[in-house]
Amino acid sequence: MEQPTETRSAISMQTDIGKDTFRFWFPWRVRYRDCDKQGVVYFAVYLEYIEHALMEYFRALGIDLRRTIEEGSFDWAAVHAEIDWRSPAVFDDELAIGLRVSRIGRSSFDVEFAVTNAEKNVLHAVGRLVLVCFDVRTRQARPVPDFVRQAVERFEGWAC
Repeated sequence: MEQPTETRSAISMQTDIGKDTFRFWFPWRVRYRDCDKQGVVYFAVYLEYIEHALMEYFRALGIDLRRTIEEGSFDWAAVHAEIDWRSPAVFDDELAIGLRVSRIGRSSFDVEFAVTNAEKNVLHAVGRLVLVCFDVRTRQARPVPDFVRQAVERFEGWAC
């Protein structure tokens, strides 16, 4: 299987996100502090959920982010984020966050995600991030390391 070339519309147009849409799922229970005065998860909190799931994604791939960040071999900065909110999540909802790296370029990679509540069969949000690998000392973009590229390709089932 080759690396997919999906665009924004591919994930944002989906209305039925099944377990097979993503190989990685991260469970999350909505905390009281995540909710705004309207009683729903505040829109910006979804990015916190995705960031947490992304860290766990790389941990599941065997990449020690603490080590790679400290040694300067793998770190990233977000340069683009898009989210389509479909239905509000509320306090104590049990969410499942599906996440995948959908594209790896020379120095950037795309992450697609969905926030769902499988118990209630609800899709809360879908979106995409563009992240750029960079050298923290020089603040310059750097290539995606081969060990990251290979780990993602193995996990996502792309041709290596």
